[in-house]
Amino acid sequence: MMMECRALASTPGCRAFASSSASSSAARGGQHAARGARVVGTVKQKHPSVSSRARLFFPTKTTVTGQGVPRRGGGIGGAVLARAAAPASDASSSSPLPPLRMIVLRHSDSCTEDASLKDHDRPITVWGRTLAAELGKNLVAIGWASPDLVLCSASARSRETLRELANVHGAIEAAETHFLGSLYHFAAMDGVTACHLKQTIVATVGAQGQGQGGAKNGGGAPGGVGAHSVRTVMCIGHNKGWEEAASDFAGAVVKLEVANAALLECASGDVVSWEQAFAEGADVKWVLKGVVQPGLVPPEEEEGENEGFGGSFGGALPSM
Repeated sequence: MMMECRALASTPGCRAFASSSASSSAARGGQHAARGARVVGTVKQKHPSVSSRARLFFPTKTTVTGQGVPRRGGGIGGAVLARAAAPASDASSSSPLPPLRMIVLRHSDSCTEDASLKDHDRPITVWGRTLAAELGKNLVAIGWASPDLVLCSASARSRETLRELANVHGAIEAAETHFLGSLYHFAAMDGVTACHLKQTIVATVGAQGQGQGGAKNGGGAPGGVGAHSVRTVMCIGHNKGWEEAASDFAGAVVKLEVANAALLECASGDVVSWEQAFAEGADVKWVLKGVVQPGLVPPEEEEGENEGFGGSFGGALPSM
């Protein structure tokens, strides 16, 4: 059964996995048991609805400051639309700086049934909203949900994934956020995403350190975010580029389904800045700490539908 895809503001979902009623879709999704939130190769956590404590392998950190992530709209091409969190530390501090971290996160499940929609404009589904929220909770549980900087593709599905994550955890909402059209375009090309992420991170963090961000986003102005304060960067975007980039950094094949996040940490102790980490010819080792998944059982699909969420459906647009 094909459904008309509309913006989430008017129609909560467009994925034909339950019924044409958005309320019925949400209800059926909530009736299914959870498999347990998973961090592949790292930690396993029960579904948040079950009272339990996750086995943590990472130090937890929760910082809630201000508000910032826009609910909808906004420009592309690097527009900064969120205020940064307060600086965590400075290079001159006597305490050692925490390691550099990257969260390479693929957008959540998105609408593929309406061929009239431009790929860039496809919204996430009701199921996609649920997945993104669960992913956010799992990131919080293991202490990887307080980025200092968020670089997000300007596509609708990436923005809406970030919105669901921010609704779960205030520290994500508070992080300085840049929506970049280049993250969408580079992800579609072969073998260039990792290099583009490196250049973008260095340029963005460098601009903060030089005070080019201004008061709106807390760039190097007094009390703002300095270059050495950015220790964790969350990058939200698309396959194939996101899998390629995560694999390139990890030195191993990394698979990212929709609403999956690869957790990468710099293992070179003498590296204290992003410019150092991504300098040409630098021998810097990144360690894959795990791939975080929502860990939910998909709702039953109606007869005749494909099994893969986020993939092609009935010959419609593939999910990137």
